[in-house]
Amino acid sequence: MAGLLVLDVIQGIVSLSTMLPNRTPPVDEHQPVVRIAAGLSSQESDTTSGSQPGIRLYDIMGRTIGSVKGNKKNTIGDGSFVDISVPFDKGVGRKPAEYIQVSNGGTDALCIAYIALTQPDGSSKAWYGDSAKECGAQWYHSLLKTGDDDYQPSCIWIDRDGSNGLRFQGLGLHFNDFAATPERVAQFNDNKDLMCGAAPRFRMYENMEDNDYIPFFNPPLDLEPESLTDADPGAVFNKTRWTMRQEGPHIKKALVDQGPSMGMKRRQSTDPVVFGPANASVVIVSTSPNHSAKELCESETSRGFDFVSSTEQIFCDMKAKKLWPVCNATMKSACFDLKSSTMTPGKGLRGRDSGSGLVPPAKHYSKTVHWE
Repeated sequence: MAGLLVLDVIQGIVSLSTMLPNRTPPVDEHQPVVRIAAGLSSQESDTTSGSQPGIRLYDIMGRTIGSVKGNKKNTIGDGSFVDISVPFDKGVGRKPAEYIQVSNGGTDALCIAYIALTQPDGSSKAWYGDSAKECGAQWYHSLLKTGDDDYQPSCIWIDRDGSNGLRFQGLGLHFNDFAATPERVAQFNDNKDLMCGAAPRFRMYENMEDNDYIPFFNPPLDLEPESLTDADPGAVFNKTRWTMRQEGPHIKKALVDQGPSMGMKRRQSTDPVVFGPANASVVIVSTSPNHSAKELCESETSRGFDFVSSTEQIFCDMKAKKLWPVCNATMKSACFDLKSSTMTPGKGLRGRDSGSGLVPPAKHYSKTVHWE
């Protein structure tokens, strides 16, 4: 069985990736099934991860076809997933789901690596967190391998209580606009605003609960029949087509019209770079070439634990967003010692790094997590 083509984004370049067949939810001929896959959790314990989110599905005209409330008692483990069956609402028939709303189900932050949808007819769609990362969502590296090439999509954070410096409570997404074709890849690479700049297509929300609703395109956008690209790119940004059938307690039409897509790419982050009290006691060491400590440290929107890339031989202090080398036979001062998981002092005055003049941070971890 062939895998499913999905859009990915690597170092700002949109491309195509093949998702393994077992990464999509199974077919249920009676109702759609949504898979939410977690990249990691915000908790120090390996057994406690993100709360199961709330799901609302919409048809092409923005009508709710089914919903499931979030459940803070159910969690999604690190690198694991949950399949959420979404029963059709009474009287709506069996319309295909096109739009999806995902809201955090509890105070335990969840980092979503991908979302996949299987319709009752057996057709499937999937979306990687990479796209949201490119659009300014808060993100971190992910353990999850999704393709036969061991591709590991980034995960994006949703949280309920705003702890850990995490801004967003949920997201809205039009699956059909992320159809994985070479032409769509080219269109998004030519103009990233087509991917990030319209609220009905994709948006992160700072305030979202189960009883909120998201906008849709009305009338629906015209897509080229073969390439599934925008026939009229300008129509994507026509706010008179950004429609809401119902306003929720937090998401209002006026707020949605403030786009493009939360202005995330255009607004400099003023959030403190913190990740809760556990930040000082956990460090992640990855041997995967997909995981760059340099990329994490240089990103304004990355959030998560301190990180070491064995491939790059670099340590990222996520609180200061500062890079330090990993110690080796010739580098023994002002570097990160993998054996002790500590920073070594510099050779300069009062332990300063003789090159930069900076004082290496005091780092003492109770737990070192190894990723491959």
